[in-house]
Amino acid sequence: MISARGGIKRRLRPLTRQFAVYAVGEGWTGALGIGNFQEDIPGHYDDEEEFTILKPMYTGPVHSVATGWGHTAVLTPNRELLMTGRPHDFSALLRLKRLPKMIRDYSVRQTVESTVLDSPKMKTESRGIDLFNPTELVGSLVSWLSDSLSPDAKAWETARSQSILSTLTAVEATEGNVHQPVAVACSAGFSAFITKEGHLYAFGLNSYGQCGSGYTVNNLWHPTRVTGLSSEFAEGPRAQMEQSFPITQVELGLQHAICLNSEGEVFCWGKGERGQLGQEVIMGESHTALPVKKTFSFTGQEDVVAAFEGGSKPIYERIGKVRQVAAGMIHSAALTDNNRVLIWGKHVLPAFGDDVGKKIASDATLPFVLHGLPSSLRVEKIACGSHHTAMLLEDGSVWGVGVASDDKVPIHIPVKMVPAGVIEMPVRQFAAHMDRTTIVGNSGRIVHQVHLWKDPEIQEYAMFTPPWLDQLLLQDGDMTILEVHRSWVHSIVVTDP
Repeated sequence: MISARGGIKRRLRPLTRQFAVYAVGEGWTGALGIGNFQEDIPGHYDDEEEFTILKPMYTGPVHSVATGWGHTAVLTPNRELLMTGRPHDFSALLRLKRLPKMIRDYSVRQTVESTVLDSPKMKTESRGIDLFNPTELVGSLVSWLSDSLSPDAKAWETARSQSILSTLTAVEATEGNVHQPVAVACSAGFSAFITKEGHLYAFGLNSYGQCGSGYTVNNLWHPTRVTGLSSEFAEGPRAQMEQSFPITQVELGLQHAICLNSEGEVFCWGKGERGQLGQEVIMGESHTALPVKKTFSFTGQEDVVAAFEGGSKPIYERIGKVRQVAAGMIHSAALTDNNRVLIWGKHVLPAFGDDVGKKIASDATLPFVLHGLPSSLRVEKIACGSHHTAMLLEDGSVWGVGVASDDKVPIHIPVKMVPAGVIEMPVRQFAAHMDRTTIVGNSGRIVHQVHLWKDPEIQEYAMFTPPWLDQLLLQDGDMTILEVHRSWVHSIVVTDP
């Protein structure tokens, strides 16, 4: 194409591709955002060999992206929050996943088409169900049960517009959209976002107080301010206390949440029966945010297993200033300014006391200082998968603890998952999700994924490239990867120009 400007002719370069968000995985949740619940896009599972041309679910710049178990959230530069899938659902997803694909697809289709019964009595005549077709009969029954047993079934009509979304749909962030979201996080049927002012809102399932609203209810259909984010001593109900400082980060576990404020203070709320709230005593649940203040360690003890077996006495101290937090399925983690990695929750300690011989590991109700990392190296980032915690060090090595892919007994002394010199530093993204850790290198052209393995021989060959990467690079030789978000049955890939 030739253009003339100011009397000088010049050849214009082709238009560059915009930012784009791609989705791969199973389509029945709606999280792929392609408008079709029956279509799967290969690339999420490691053993897939057939691939198709990937089309973006969203084209244009993005400010933040997150994946829940059955939904996807995209935050645009103008702070519009878009969602697709099932942002308020978890238990029905589990039930549907267990069904044969044919019956599951039928059940989902019935629900999406709003032909689910509005009363316990099945109206087969009005819906034209073939009474001699077992697939239709079973699918209809499952569809009805799925919706009848889901939270707030009685309010289905009012919640219908937010329950199942087949494409990215705008969600009203706050009343009147007065506050602009700047970061979003998603998990199992609930989501949270931080506003420009540093306020924190959450919505979705709230039966354990995981939305931090100060009370429990089956489902919060509208974003509600998280309560209890005060640095002051609570002389009364924490839910009534004013927030002290802006929130800078939020991470969501299965049914609990953790956040960090601008002063480096940590707060947790939601379900806490395995110690994931970081309190001195076990709390079944907390409906409002609680400060995490104490930590414990063993002085001069590098081997935590030996410390517990030898009956060493723990040393308790204040947690100090934190610069990053992370949430696993039922555990939490934090990285402090003085280079300490803290972990607490389910099975993060070797079995001790009454747990010896009865359990594979013990829970930590307070943050435990992780021992065994190279003390001379700075920990750059931490990330939590469903049952493991990964740490990126300044030399590019990656270390991990938790439940390995080849053994159900947790690892409590950090093992090297990736040696130094392999990863392009500084990284674009370091994230853990479900059973693996993902590292996007500095160039955006190399994406590594790695499992935590206990077997040393497997550790040497643990890294691999996700199956969708080659397909994307074949489609566009200039494409670079910005972020990867992997969830239960789908993955989201964010690319940049």
